Parts: sequence; structure tokens; C-alpha cells
Amino acid sequence: MPAGRKSECEVCQWQSLFRKRLAINVKGFSSERIAGLFIQFGEWLLSRSGANKAALSINGHYRFFRTVDASWDAIPSYEQLLRHFGAAGLRKAENPMRFLTETGVVTVSAQLRDRHTELRRIAEILLEPTDSWSAQLLSEYVYVLKARMEQGDTNLRSVRLAARAAANLLKSAQLKLGALPTQKTLESFWRRSPGQVAAVTGFIGHLNKRHGLELQVKPDARWLCQARRQKAERELVAMLSEIADDDFERRWIVKGLAYFHDVARASRRKLVFQSQEYRGVAGYSVTYEEKILWVPSASSYQYGDHSSRVISTLRRNP
Repeated sequence: MPAGRKSECEVCQWQSLFRKRLAINVKGFSSERIAGLFIQFGEWLLSRSGANKAALSINGHYRFFRTVDASWDAIPSYEQLLRHFGAAGLRKAENPMRFLTETGVVTVSAQLRDRHTELRRIAEILLEPTDSWSAQLLSEYVYVLKARMEQGDTNLRSVRLAARAAANLLKSAQLKLGALPTQKTLESFWRRSPGQVAAVTGFIGHLNKRHGLELQVKPDARWLCQARRQKAERELVAMLSEIADDDFERRWIVKGLAYFHDVARASRRKLVFQSQEYRGVAGYSVTYEEKILWVPSASSYQYGDHSSRVISTLRRNP
């Protein structure tokens, strides 16, 4: 035993502190069943984490059990816990939930958890519009989507993705009270967010049907291809003014693949590349789906007002 510890070693000291805190916390419960379960949890935590971590964390875990004690006199079903704490709240209570699951007190349902998460995200999207008119248009559309879901024509994730695209369009349009999106505002949205063209078609169709509009639901393929390329160019130019970090090189190559080779959503983690000059221009040789593609490096561009022109020139003359 190290000097200065008198008659108690370090392990015994932490165990004593843990027992003291556990005994104090148990007195805070009104339900004997919850109190007994908390004592079982304490022993489980002690065996899993050791006396040190258990002593330091037991007070924090007490708050979860105290909330359960205040709301129910026994551990409720997973669905009730999910409704009360939310998926994020249950993730924070990782150890109590693991204990309840391992001991068979609670049966976790991944399906219920995913459903609750999607519903929460949809509710958050519905709160995004800053004006009542846009909020009304979005709410009407989500109501229609949920009715389709009840009929089995779509699922909750698709409802959330469609609602997200609709909210983004309404934010971009900045509608005045009673006004509706025009083809011009729609094309502006397409140009800025070509990746959401498919997701927003349902909302445009809904507006046409509900409000008697005749908006073009989708742009033609050539227009969309050009819009994607222009967006990729803007993103490359914006990166030229960034301060390079450890991930800059991979992010640059992903954007470069999208602009120079029309490769959408390349994975940064799976990139295989090496530095290689081409016609005297610094760049990277990239292996993508068994093809060798070349992307110029950020250092090969002129920084300043002409960056966009230089990038466009390199695309025309790779």
C-alpha cells in the first residue's frame, strides 16, 4: 500500500465512495421497485466499469432512473421510454439502457427508434419556414405525404426527404403572402441545388395540382448536366480561398472528379490517388472504378479574380 493512504488502498477508497453515493441516491426514489433496480444497476456498473469510473458516473446515471421514478412506478416499455426521452435522450443514457436490455427488463426495437427519429426530423423541418405562408404550404404538402404513407404508397424516410426538398425550395423562393413559386424561381433553385431536382418533383407536382400551376416538374437532361457542372465549378473556386487542412486534398479531388469527369458523390475515404503532372500542370492521378482519371491540384490555379476562368479553361483543355 502506498504511503499516505493510512489503512485504505486506492481501490478500496473508490469502492467506498461508490457505495456511499449509491446509498445516498437510493434514498431519492419513491418507488421501491425503481430503487431496487437502481441498486442492481449499480452492481452491474461496478463490475463493468470498475470502482473508479462507477463512483464518478453513478450520480449522472441516477438522473435517468429518477426521471423514470417520477413518471412511472416501474420501468415502462421501450416505446414509452422513446416517447418520453427521445432517441437522442436514450443514447445519452447508454449504460442504463444497456443494463435494462441485458437484464431483459426492456426490449429495444430498432424499427420504433428509426420511426421516432424520422418523425422528429420531419417535425423539425416543419418548424423551419420563417413566414406563415411558407409554413402553410409546407404543412399542406407533408399532410398529403403522410396520407400517402398511410395508404402504403411511400415510407417515412421518403416523406422526410421530400419535405426537406420542399422546405429548401420555399426558403430559396422567399415567397410573399399568397404568392407561389414561378418557373424562374424554380430554375434558380435547380441551378443552386441540382442534386435535389428529383426530390423536389413531388412538391412541384403537388403545387401544380393544388394551386392550378403549370410548372415544369423537371429540367431537361442537358440543362441539368450544365447546372451540376456550374455548381461543381463554384465549389472548386470557393475552395481556392480556404486555408488547407488535413482533409483538403481529398475534398478537392472529390469536387474535381465531379467537375472534370462528372463523377457524383465519390467517397473521400475510398480515394486512391497520387501526385502527377500532366502537360506541365500539377495534379493527381486518381483510380476510380478501374479507370485512371486526372484532376489538377489547387496549387495549379491562379488565386484571385480569374480563378473561375482558369478552372473553366482547364476543363475545356484537359
